[in-house]
Amino acid sequence: MKIWVDDALLESSLEFVTSDGWPVGAGLFETIRTENLRPQLLSRHMRRVLLSARELSVSLPGQDHILNAVDRLLAAEPHPVGRLRLSFSTNHFIATHEPYKDEQVSMKVRTYHIESQRSSRQHKTFPYSDNLELLSLAKGEGLDEFVCIDNVDRVTEGAVSNVAFRIAGSWVTSPITSGILPGVIRALAIEKCDVLVREITETDLMACDGAIAMSSLKVALPISALDHRPLLIDSDTERLCLKLRELARTL
Repeated sequence: MKIWVDDALLESSLEFVTSDGWPVGAGLFETIRTENLRPQLLSRHMRRVLLSARELSVSLPGQDHILNAVDRLLAAEPHPVGRLRLSFSTNHFIATHEPYKDEQVSMKVRTYHIESQRSSRQHKTFPYSDNLELLSLAKGEGLDEFVCIDNVDRVTEGAVSNVAFRIAGSWVTSPITSGILPGVIRALAIEKCDVLVREITETDLMACDGAIAMSSLKVALPISALDHRPLLIDSDTERLCLKLRELARTL
């Protein structure tokens, strides 16, 4: 497999990426869905990583350099649907493109209490081991995700997903001040789909009758069960997921 390292395409090597495809070292990263060799919402991903780089004093290559790297990598590693990962550490700029399959049509989740407030989640950083371990724990229980609740009873996000809930007829998602990652798809839901932003408590979830999980790879999937309680996957839920998918393809 070809990967991009700094200024050139190279054969993948454990010097630069781990056996499961993650970059070696530490830094910022963006994971981007591609369809027909087109990265979805690339400019939004670049704006997010640029803001994080400024706050964390991480040096990024120029935009033209990054775009050229993406074009050359996608040409060398073409996939109908892919996972493009851009990583920026103090040592290297690395890009990988691997095939991705949409294997789920809905998700089962449960609430998961975390010990502290997740105030550091506003930047997408690697190593990503804490999130992957949390996701693995959910999978081990036969679930697809968790919905995390912090020590002050705020609903935050999943291991690798933002979440929106339908409560009393309105779609709502937690604010950034709850310590969540400012997801790219979440931003679309707020800007284009009338999803409201407010703090959500565990008690609020008892009144939830619909929910969706959002991430750049899966885009938007309905949640069929929360804490083993069935949730509606009706035309309203399906319409929201479809609109987010269409926006991801066209913006």
